[in-house]
Amino acid sequence: MECEAYMEGPVTPPPTTTSGMSMALRMSSDLVAAIFVGGGIGYLLDYWCGTQPWMTVIFFLFGTVAGFRNLYRIAMGSDQHNT
Repeated sequence: MECEAYMEGPVTPPPTTTSGMSMALRMSSDLVAAIFVGGGIGYLLDYWCGTQPWMTVIFFLFGTVAGFRNLYRIAMGSDQHNT
């Protein structure tokens, strides 16, 4: 019986679903992307409507809030889109 276990090879632990480094990279890129998207939408609306800088400021804040909301969702482990 010991020979059978030896012939199968070493037992390796199953890979983790997400390493800490990849989680940190995802969280930081989500935050930066949300802020840039919000600011970009605000800038375009300001350009079209001529309301500078109000839409940029408002949508920058919306993007920041959305980014931190995404961070919270990822950190709490409720990253599934079950809405």
